[in-house]
Amino acid sequence: MFIKAKRAVMPKPYTVTIEEYEIGAPSATQMRVQIEASAISAGTELAVYTGVHQWLHDPTRTWPKWPFVPGYSGVGRVLEVGAEVTRFKAGDRVIFPARHESHTLLDGMDPNALIFPIAESVPASVAAVAALARFPLAALVQTREMLGQCVAVMGQGMIGQIAVRLFSAAGAFPVIGIDSVAARRAISERTYGVRTVDPTAVDVKDQLRAINFGQLPDVVVEATGNPQAVKQAMNIVADGGKVIMVGSPRGIAGDVDFYWDLHGRSIQLIGAHGSAIGLEPREKFPYVQRRAMHLLVHLLESGKVKIDDLISHHVHGSELGTMYDGLLNRKDEFLLVTSYWQE
Repeated sequence: MFIKAKRAVMPKPYTVTIEEYEIGAPSATQMRVQIEASAISAGTELAVYTGVHQWLHDPTRTWPKWPFVPGYSGVGRVLEVGAEVTRFKAGDRVIFPARHESHTLLDGMDPNALIFPIAESVPASVAAVAALARFPLAALVQTREMLGQCVAVMGQGMIGQIAVRLFSAAGAFPVIGIDSVAARRAISERTYGVRTVDPTAVDVKDQLRAINFGQLPDVVVEATGNPQAVKQAMNIVADGGKVIMVGSPRGIAGDVDFYWDLHGRSIQLIGAHGSAIGLEPREKFPYVQRRAMHLLVHLLESGKVKIDDLISHHVHGSELGTMYDGLLNRKDEFLLVTSYWQE
């Protein structure tokens, strides 16, 4: 039996359309899921929306390409399962890398699939962010030692905000959010003990030292995605400190003097892409996705990490085009956007 469904599609830059499609019954190893809510990944999805994503025009890459169905974080309800599926049953509520669509078919037997149960008590808009939160978690994984370390996070967009809360929950202190948008700094300071800095006001180093007992931060997390920000990140970290690149820099950082900015001060510059958390343990990347997702589900279910107040908009999927425009051009109003399809 087919179900009529809807999804968002980007056929070209700065354009979002709504496409209707039919989804069939699950095979023996599949399950059919109705999506409760999905979250926008502002970095990746805006990069595709504006046409600047590096891989759009790379013939060696198959993803992303237009027409593009965006989204990779959501929560849904299992409607029915195939005869061989034993991990889940009809009625289960699960988080997974969902696209912005109303229904989907998932592999119910793949042990590596990022599909995990989540409690009914977690609001749909919050649960929708769980799969996305594994990316700022990569910054903690790559930092490794953080207890009592001063961590400054550059950029208080969605990724930076979640990173601040994760570092705070993990025992970093003090935690500092850096952003030029006053509304975003105010949200950052809702987490107890978090202080913020306006990089456009006075000397950033003076502000950081005033907060961190006279010292520069031990760790600076770059979450803006602006390749030019890496120079400032290296400039404001303590000698011997770590700069963690969690924002995906799209472009070339052309004015970095690696002798003076990095080598001469023995700074560690560390990438924290999602690849840092793999399916299986590796020598350099021992932390795995299954462990990460169990932890994130626990943090959301227990309330140890709050997400609900970061959600600036929770809208019907038909409004996604307006949401992308808002995230791109109205940063004082738009932060974390989630969507739903059911009326």
